[in-house]
Amino acid sequence: MSTDHAELTKRTDVFNYEHPTVFSFLGEAGCYQALDLTGAVELLHNAVRDTIDYNVFNVPLHDALSASEVATHGSGFCLHKSLLFVAGCRRLGVPAVLCSDVVTNHVADQAMLELVGGEEFLHWYTRIHLGGRWLKAAPIFNTLLCSLSGMEVLRFDPEADSIEQAYGNGSTMRFQRTERHYPDPSMTELLNVIEERHPRMITTTGRTPTSQFLRSSSRFDAARGGSDVAR
Repeated sequence: MSTDHAELTKRTDVFNYEHPTVFSFLGEAGCYQALDLTGAVELLHNAVRDTIDYNVFNVPLHDALSASEVATHGSGFCLHKSLLFVAGCRRLGVPAVLCSDVVTNHVADQAMLELVGGEEFLHWYTRIHLGGRWLKAAPIFNTLLCSLSGMEVLRFDPEADSIEQAYGNGSTMRFQRTERHYPDPSMTELLNVIEERHPRMITTTGRTPTSQFLRSSSRFDAARGGSDVAR
């Protein structure tokens, strides 16, 4: 991973923090009024976690996706939330990198398992440089979702990694420790990474499939050779 902090705070097409929507998102989160940088990052973390709805179905996923669209759309899964968090951190001058790993022991319903093709999930999160150290952060599962699913809310820790979601039964999300870093990714690169592991998530509509569409695997298989699903 790059240690060039200037490189890791720059604006990119994906992390387009100069967009007014991203600027406004940080303002509404209270980041510009925070007493210090750590406080600003924590406010950003909580805003991404709790005001961007967690959803994997029928959300934008295309080669022009950016942090500003996530802020505008207000819904997405771990990739979307991580894109916005990285962009927001960079806006604040905090070096930030998009990361991915494969996880198991993930809370999921049947539609989610059908979408990703099993119990192993490509999970997205971030690394940020704050207070002289690199930290992992994952503002993914919002407070309401955690409450409904019997999970503990994953809180920002300015002194340690905080990415392993804890469940009500005392277990945690299990990482395969195959972390990859994306300091300056294109969305084409990220879509290829997703398609390699979860091909059903990539469609020609530029959005993930709906849960209703996935309820019939025969319908999915029939459409896969057509224009509705596979690219």
